[in-house]
Order: sequence, then C-alpha cells, then structure tokens
Amino acid sequence: MKNKFIIISSILLFFNLIFLKNILADSHVDTCTITSGVFDTTEVITDGYCASAPDAYEVVAYELYFCTANPSAPTTTSVMDLSSCFKNWEYSAGATLSVQQNVAIDVPGILTRPPSGTYTHGVMLMDNTFGITMSAEFDESMTGQDGESGVFCATVAGSSTFGTSSLPTGTSTCGASAITAGKYVETLTTFNSASFTGTATGNNLNGTSASIKGYLIDTNRYLAVNDSDVDKLMGSITFATPVVFTENTTTLTMSFNVGEGMSMFNSSDGNNHIVFGSGPFQAIITTD
Repeated sequence: MKNKFIIISSILLFFNLIFLKNILADSHVDTCTITSGVFDTTEVITDGYCASAPDAYEVVAYELYFCTANPSAPTTTSVMDLSSCFKNWEYSAGATLSVQQNVAIDVPGILTRPPSGTYTHGVMLMDNTFGITMSAEFDESMTGQDGESGVFCATVAGSSTFGTSSLPTGTSTCGASAITAGKYVETLTTFNSASFTGTATGNNLNGTSASIKGYLIDTNRYLAVNDSDVDKLMGSITFATPVVFTENTTTLTMSFNVGEGMSMFNSSDGNNHIVFGSGPFQAIITTD
C-alpha cells in the first residue's frame, strides 16, 4: 500500500493535556487570540491559559491500530483489549515526528493494510514526551521563567516534567527583540498536577461527535498507578467519521493538525511568568 503523510485538519485526536483540568471542566480548548501576528497578553497572564500552534511540535509514536469496536480501557492489572483492532503501523524504536503546520513529513516504520471493513475507533501508542519550539510576540511585556522581560518570548532548549505537584520550569525567556527559540521537551507523568491522574476523556471534539480517552501506562501497558510508574501514553479515539477500507483502497493518508498543540499559561507562582507547555494535536486518517 502507498503511504502518504501530510498536514491537514481533523478526524482523529490524540493528546497530551498539561492543562487537563480545563478540558475536563468543559471539553474545549481556549484558542489564543492573535492579531496581525501578535498574541494577547491578558489571555496568558490574566485569564491564565490559551493554546495555539507552535513553530514545531515533536512526538514519538510506536504503534497505530484501527478497531471495529471500542477497545476496553487498560486497568492497573490488565492491558487494553485490542481484540477488535488491527495493527496498521508500527516502528518499535519509536518514530520521532517533528510536525509543523502545513508541512509534509516522512514517517518510517511498517505499514500494513487492514482487512476490508469499517473501522470506528483508533488507538495510538506513543511516548509521554513532547518537544515544543516556539517564538512569539505579545501586545504587552511578558516575563520568562528565567526572569527576563519583553514583548518577545520563546521556548528555551531544555527539558522538564509536568507531574503531580510539579509544574514545568525553565521553559521560557523574553526580551526586547525577536528571540531564536530552542526546543523544550516536556515529560508528562500525570494529567492533573493536583493529584496523580492516569486517565482523561474529551467529548465532542472540535464540535464533532469524535471523542478521545487517554491513558498513562506502565512498561506492562497496564494503567499507571503513580508518576514514577508512567512509561508511555496510549490514546483511544472514537472517529467522527469511520475509516473504511475496501478492495479498491490503495492509499492511506495519515495527517496531523497542531493548531492547538502548544499551551501558554501563567506560572501561578506569584511572579506571572509565562510557561510554555504541550497541548492537543490531531492525527487524521483518510483512505482512497
């Protein structure tokens, strides 16, 4: 089968939600307001959070499945039931996908044609790390986590963890002129920093009937029980539109939308520092 990977819009969504408490409350993402390329400062500092497309967004993926029924969730003593699923793609070493909006990428790995049929759900196994590269201009001066201030802010090369009682550090710098961004890598070990949360759900994504469930799993692919137990992230999705394979299907297109793949929020440490973090991205499956 021919495989083609391009950047387009939405059917299938996998996510890292560092701001999950907002998603759980109302199942939507607050998109940043950008006017002539300039971000609204109040949405980040006063309102506390917004999401937008980063300059580059990096994820590591291992497996992709198509399912004819909703797979059961993993538990702390059992794996996700994939008996109704077909493994369509895999790359055991992990394929690093450096995704930019509207830019085509090549993806390594083994792609296998599923049996003809209608697939209503999808599952992706991926790493719990996310690379974000972003430079931005704001309508008022901001302060980075390094203490530097200005209307221009950017991600800083480095890594940090979003975990239980642990918010990312060292993600940002700001200044009076445009800044060359570094790649910040975030490791996700919980969906909620207030207490360990290994599962998350979002419904009616992007105003469609699509929904998603995310699971932080351990090395056995059981549901993780605490931060240190987390090894990877597994997402289970109900497609808004089923993926159909017939005898005439010759092309599978997998694509991504990272329009809300980056979050920006207030550090909440009393210093009003801007923090860059990861956000939801969409992976879209179509056939011809």
